Amino acid sequence: MKRQQTAGNVLKHEIAVTVREHTTAPSPVVFDVLANLTGHMQWGGAEASTLLSMEAPEGQATAGTEFISTAEDGTCRMTDSSVVTEAVRPVRFERVTESAVASKRNGTTADWLLVHRYDIEADGNHSDVTYTCRLVRASGLPGLLALYGIPVLRSLARLEWARASGAGLRRLTAAAETSAQG
Repeated sequence: MKRQQTAGNVLKHEIAVTVREHTTAPSPVVFDVLANLTGHMQWGGAEASTLLSMEAPEGQATAGTEFISTAEDGTCRMTDSSVVTEAVRPVRFERVTESAVASKRNGTTADWLLVHRYDIEADGNHSDVTYTCRLVRASGLPGLLALYGIPVLRSLARLEWARASGAGLRRLTAAAETSAQG
């Protein structure tokens, strides 16, 4: 694979996207779906990419739980190593991910550090779920991700990231609603 000729952090500041979704599932059910890492394969994970594989311990994840996964989107393939940093039932689930990203188009690679945070707020018997993903560090922005480096195109790239993240969050809330009915 071709390695991008960039060292260190190419970001001048972190890039973040936040999406929100209302669900008829109660907040403890949403949390339980998130904390059941092996169950993510059934609904595809809630991030902007498609989850391809996951090696995680059985049961509910707690702070300190580590797992590995692979995912892809339209432009890149990711190999991730994650650790749960917060698991506060039923209000918050956060993980930090070290990701090796490879462009599908030309094989350019980069290393990223991301923080994925889910805030779950009870709304009666329903919930409001807020997902925030922060790209904290990147050794490069391969493929179409280079749009983040062009100020005039950055907002378009962020809109696309938000659209894809929203779709992932809807998969999570649908899984929680199914779980709540069962």
